[in-house]
Amino acid sequence: MSKKQMARQHPRRKGNPDLRRKTNQPGVEIPEITKELFELLEPTMFTPLKYLQGTHEKMMRDRVLNLPVMVALVLSIVYRQIAGISEAVRLLEEEGLLWVASLKVSKQAVSKRMMNVPAEIFAILLKVVLEKAAEKGKKLQVGEKWEKIREKFSAVWIADGSTLEQIRKNMKISRAC
Repeated sequence: MSKKQMARQHPRRKGNPDLRRKTNQPGVEIPEITKELFELLEPTMFTPLKYLQGTHEKMMRDRVLNLPVMVALVLSIVYRQIAGISEAVRLLEEEGLLWVASLKVSKQAVSKRMMNVPAEIFAILLKVVLEKAAEKGKKLQVGEKWEKIREKFSAVWIADGSTLEQIRKNMKISRAC
C-alpha cells in the first residue's frame, strides 16, 4: 500500500473549532449593534472635530473621504472584523458601511487618507463614546436576579476560554487540569 492510500484510510480529526484558521469573510451587520452605534456615534457630532487644531496642524477638509466616512470605515473594520483595506473598500462600494451610503473609492485613496487622519480625533471620539456609554449604563435596568449581585459588585466580567484552549494545545496539557 502506498502512503497516499494509507493516508486516505485514516479519518481526519475535526479538532477544536476555536483553533481553526479564521476565514476572511467579514461579519454581517447586526441591527441591534448598528442601532447602538448610531446612538453613541451620531454623524452630526463629527462637525466640530474637523476644525480641531492640535499638534497635527491639518484641518479636516470636506472631501469624499471626510471624517464621518473614515469613522464609519474604521468602526466597520473593527466591528465586522474586516480582513483589510481591500475588503473594506469592496464593502463600501457594494453595500455601504454604517451611516455611509455606497461609495466608490480606490484602495490607495483610503490608505493615504488613513495615514493622514489625526489619531487625536479618534481619541476624542472614544472619550465621548465612553462618556455616553457610562451615562447609558447608569440608566440600564437589570432583572431581579441581578439586583443582589449589582449591590455587591460594581461590574461583572465574562471571559472567553478560547485562548485557554490554545495554551493547552501548545503546552499539551490535559483537559483534566
